[in-house]
Parts: sequence; structure tokens; C-alpha cells
Amino acid sequence: MRRVDVAMQFYHRLANRNERQGDGTHNAIQFREAFLKHLDRADVWKSPGAEDRVVLDFRGVKKIGPSFANEAFGYFMKFCRPDEFLKVVTLENASRVQELIIREELDSGYKGR
Repeated sequence: MRRVDVAMQFYHRLANRNERQGDGTHNAIQFREAFLKHLDRADVWKSPGAEDRVVLDFRGVKKIGPSFANEAFGYFMKFCRPDEFLKVVTLENASRVQELIIREELDSGYKGR
């Protein structure tokens, strides 16, 4: 199992979908590549093991935008359902609002640009 302190290891403001949004830094594609790249294969989702699991600790994260959540997390809905994703990727210390944003993007599916 991998553990990521999102604010410390990445950034406290999760707003940019990609390099073209906002100032382009600390974007969702960079986040996905840095911390969830090992999940970017269909075979992982058929039978995820303990080594595939990730705990994302949101302590210190001040903001998460829908476009970031869609690109970082909704992206994986091409492989699995939201409930399956949340069995592999645990959201720890996420505020109610942060969790609602992430769940909405998981439920509505990937809208990559």
C-alpha cells in the first residue's frame, strides 16, 4: 500500500486540470502520473492487490476543483466503477466538500479535454 500526503508531496491547492488551465502548475495530469500511474492499466482493476492500494491523505489540502478531480480520479472510470475505485484509492482526511467533489466526478465519468 502506498501513502501520499497530498499537500506535502504535491500541493495544497488542487485546481488545474492540465498545463493549459490556470498557471498550469501542480495539475491533475502531473498528480496522476506521480501517484496513480500504476493504476493506469485495465488488468490492475480486474483483481487489485494490496500493492495497488493508495491512501491519499488530504490533510492540508485547501482546495480541490472539479476539473482537477475529473482528470486525476474520474479518468479511471474507463477501467472501473466509482465504488471499485474507492476500494483501491482511500481518501483520508478529506473534507465533506472535497469528498463530494471527488465523488461527483467519479459518478459523472471522465470528461478529458
